[in-house]
Amino acid sequence: MKKIVVVLDSCRLDSYKGANTKEIDQYIGKVIPSYTATNHTITSFMDFLYTNKMPQPVGKPNNPWFKKDFNYIENVDEPIYFFSDNAHLDPVNLHVKALLKMDIFKEYKVFEPWFGGCQKILDAANKVDLGDDYFLILWFGETHQPFNYGKNINTGWKSFVKRVAGYNNGYNSITQKEMDVMHKRQEEACGFIIQKLWNEFLHAHRDAEIVITSNHGESFGENHIYGHGNDIHKAQFLVPFVTNKKVKF
Repeated sequence: MKKIVVVLDSCRLDSYKGANTKEIDQYIGKVIPSYTATNHTITSFMDFLYTNKMPQPVGKPNNPWFKKDFNYIENVDEPIYFFSDNAHLDPVNLHVKALLKMDIFKEYKVFEPWFGGCQKILDAANKVDLGDDYFLILWFGETHQPFNYGKNINTGWKSFVKRVAGYNNGYNSITQKEMDVMHKRQEEACGFIIQKLWNEFLHAHRDAEIVITSNHGESFGENHIYGHGNDIHKAQFLVPFVTNKKVKF
């Protein structure tokens, strides 16, 4: 068993499509528009690891990665898990603490999600002696707001986030132009991760069964909403799903 699951936290489908993914398209697979089972990070964390609710292709809810041949529960003693994410996935969070106490991971590490979290994940993954049998989960937080990657590009974030509550309650406290800037940041963060992921890790492990996907999407003004976990618009559920596994949908 050689399996790698890459999760781009909060990355909606069009952010992935707008990023430079040419190597992934060529060597792993073209993106398949899919729907997640949830639109919030904590619940998606539980779905991915325990109920195996992988995103389902639009109009064809029969994702083979959802079936018995790739069931997290049956591989409970196998995963190696590296993630860079916000407080939702921090080990001090009660939800995560309960999971980690069950010792389901062979090894796990948590990194600060921004200002180099992506690089720390890849460095850690490259140091592991994976051998011929492994199940690796790489969960990247740079595509989660505030969409920081590499260095601080966080100009104006504090001012923006202070106005989000008003915007989500119907006030015009944020312009669509500002929303478009945030959307572009997510797209750029996705491209940043994908390029580093391919160049520094996946290229050397492309003989494994690989999935690249997202746990949920993000609203950038749809229904006058910003963020996720706060609306049922498809923007919060429609995500990329890429695999090199030969399957028919």
